[in-house]
Amino acid sequence: MNAADHRHGALSDFLALTDGLSIARIAQSLRCCTRTVRNYVAGRSPIPWHRIELLRLLASEAIAPAAGARAASTVEQPAVVANIEPDPASPDVLPDGLLAWVGVHAAHFLSSQRSFAHYVRGWNVVDKIRRAKREGTFAAVLAQWRVLAIELPRM
Repeated sequence: MNAADHRHGALSDFLALTDGLSIARIAQSLRCCTRTVRNYVAGRSPIPWHRIELLRLLASEAIAPAAGARAASTVEQPAVVANIEPDPASPDVLPDGLLAWVGVHAAHFLSSQRSFAHYVRGWNVVDKIRRAKREGTFAAVLAQWRVLAIELPRM
């Protein structure tokens, strides 16, 4: 497997998540310049994987209030799936939780999926998340992640 596969997202994912948005709106959401977005769309620049994840989070947050308003409806909205593989040994800890924990406590490990995976394994992040859930402090981590995720592409 190529090392670049861990650092970069797929153009198809980027286009699917930004379908119907203008270049200016995408740049505003990602907090980057329009030239960068045009290069992503044209395939001239690799798309960092954390930008794809940020778009997934923004899409899921946009769907959540709409789904809450239509709670009486039986139509299911398709879930946004993170491209981080869930840990089969810990089904109680979701990939979104892992991403939030690392983003809050060690954002520099979001530079590549390889360094992210080494950090998650080496520092027993799953156990730390379980402990935070028991102590009731994980909600604060998620709230802080929502704030930091907006600024993530600027790092």
